[in-house]
Amino acid sequence: MKRDAPPGPAVVLAALALCLLPAAPSFGRAPERRRTPPTTAVMAPPSRLIAQPTPTSVPTPVPVAAPPPAPPPPRAIKAPPRPEIEGTFSVSGSAAEVRVMHLFGDVFYFTSSEGWEGVGILEGSVYRGVFRYRGSPDPQLDGVTGRHTIDWTSPDSASIQAEFTSLRSGQFDQGWRRITTRGERPVEKPVPPTEPPPGKMAAPGRRPAFGEYVYVEVLPEAVTKVAPRYPGTARRAGIEGTVMVQALVLEDGTVGECRVVQSVPGLDEAAVACIRQWRFKPATSKGVPMKVWVTAPVKFTLR
Repeated sequence: MKRDAPPGPAVVLAALALCLLPAAPSFGRAPERRRTPPTTAVMAPPSRLIAQPTPTSVPTPVPVAAPPPAPPPPRAIKAPPRPEIEGTFSVSGSAAEVRVMHLFGDVFYFTSSEGWEGVGILEGSVYRGVFRYRGSPDPQLDGVTGRHTIDWTSPDSASIQAEFTSLRSGQFDQGWRRITTRGERPVEKPVPPTEPPPGKMAAPGRRPAFGEYVYVEVLPEAVTKVAPRYPGTARRAGIEGTVMVQALVLEDGTVGECRVVQSVPGLDEAAVACIRQWRFKPATSKGVPMKVWVTAPVKFTLR
């Protein structure tokens, strides 16, 4: 078999030249430009997004004013000093004299040369109490009781308003002026008669009427005193004051009937309950115990 002869050098060169030449442009249209495909941003799924912390500036702290200093504790309010009312006083317009004695606390005892005695409470400069005539030079006054309200703004002079509460009616005013101080000459009180005035002697066991004067040789004396229980409603309402209670002391020293003769609404029942628990050494006449009425002040104070 006859093999073909290899191409000559000229043919090889011609083929090589064709390969190296650029492609000839097409006639009748512009050459196409190669376009770069648009780039599409690929978003990660929301679950794969990582929140980046947003840089924030540190705020400047606002200056805070210092708290005001605590107010000083309130000062304790001291009650005004009690006027010194003990001593002997002359009664204006008469020759009578009154002696004032301190018993305990704010309780004072009065005796008069006119034959009456009294007991009561001094609150500030105002005294409130009760009195009773016993052994008076005037037999018609024996057993008469009443109430005193005394203004003692000036310890050396007193302004008295009095009102009768039993066996006599009416009111009267007096003025007292100091003539001695505590511990000096006592009032010359008339000596009670050795025998009771007619009709004044009570039989043992007889119950005297309210406010009735009963002649006895030895007056009752409180031997057991119970402090009053302050009602809660009265405490919350700021109610205070002194209740005057008349109590019937029985032959065995216990307390029977009680009556309020100077009332403080909201405190009366507590005062009566307090006095009912007191115990007395009973009054006696010729050694025999007797029922008698006594007056007892019951003081309620919030201080």
